[in-house]
Amino acid sequence: MDRVRFRLGEKKYVMIEVRSCNNQPFEVAKAAYRLRCGLTEEAAGDCEISQVDDKTVILMALIQPQAKGATYELEFTYQIPPEILIYPVLVKVE
Repeated sequence: MDRVRFRLGEKKYVMIEVRSCNNQPFEVAKAAYRLRCGLTEEAAGDCEISQVDDKTVILMALIQPQAKGATYELEFTYQIPPEILIYPVLVKVE
């Protein structure tokens, strides 16, 4: 699981790169994110989708965690029809 660090008050993009695992072209039809601290959802929305080439896509979520000293889970959910995939990222706030 990937990890990123924030300082309290920072608002920045967290990005993941999605690559074709079978070397075939693909498109991400839809992508969203959820930022949770424990069971509490602090933010959610649609991701920005950037098609790098026909086998690579960048998904971006602009987040601003609000609790100092907390560890969050940022969950990317994206669709490459017919599949729906989930990718978690740990976010540590200093």
